[in-house]
Amino acid sequence: MVYFISLLFIFTAIFILVISLFPKRSEQRIRERLISESEGEKKKREVILDLLIPLNKRLNLPGLKQGLQKRLVCGGVELTADQFLSLKEIASVLCGLFYLLISKGITPLHFILSLVVGFFLPDLWLRNKIQKRQQEIRRALPDVVDLLSLSVEAGLDFMLAVNRVVRESKLNPFIEELGRMWQETRIGRSRREALLHMGERIDIPDVSSFVRTLVQAERMGTSIAEALHNLSQEVRLQRFQRGEKLALQAPVKLLIPLMLFILPVVLIIVAGPILLQFMKQGIG
Repeated sequence: MVYFISLLFIFTAIFILVISLFPKRSEQRIRERLISESEGEKKKREVILDLLIPLNKRLNLPGLKQGLQKRLVCGGVELTADQFLSLKEIASVLCGLFYLLISKGITPLHFILSLVVGFFLPDLWLRNKIQKRQQEIRRALPDVVDLLSLSVEAGLDFMLAVNRVVRESKLNPFIEELGRMWQETRIGRSRREALLHMGERIDIPDVSSFVRTLVQAERMGTSIAEALHNLSQEVRLQRFQRGEKLALQAPVKLLIPLMLFILPVVLIIVAGPILLQFMKQGIG
């Protein structure tokens, strides 16, 4: 009995040792499998959208496509302008088919309106995605700037600090953009070019100020740590001011639901018994 118990303990110890020595490999295999599955789904989606690309490439609308591509980059959507136009066209056709299925009496005007609504639905989705992503970046910017400032003040180079923050921080859109910037420096672009490209991709004033401060510090030869420290204080002050602005807007936004939902109920509770008393006296 003691022999079997000792074997069990030895087997358990060896098993725990093996698991502790090879967690990263198993985790890496799982990540590779998940990445391959997501890439397979992405390829299927792109195959569907690529059906109309030859038709969209014949459209001579360079300004529209450039603006659309910029919006896609700002929203973090991994589609080209031609693919997004294909998505708009498919959505228009689907809305038209849906109208034909649910309508009893088909009118040409309503059918055209359904096509137009379907064509602009992806634009609404993209606009919502851009606003949500920019809001997440504004929320994450002060903490990330603080981490970068602490890392640089501790003696790390700026790009090494960026790499460390990207690896150690919780994933969010701003961390993704920093990781993309770091990858661009690895393939040969200068830090200035990578920062400017990141500012163009995100296209919000807070990040533009962040990029401009770092580029100016590099150009003038000033301390990056001091620039990040000053930038951290400025970003936190801007976030505090935005919070004050939202707090001042709250009473005005609460006025409409107060007038529509709360005030009628209060009037019914207060004036209801009085009206009932007047009605009874009038009847008597």
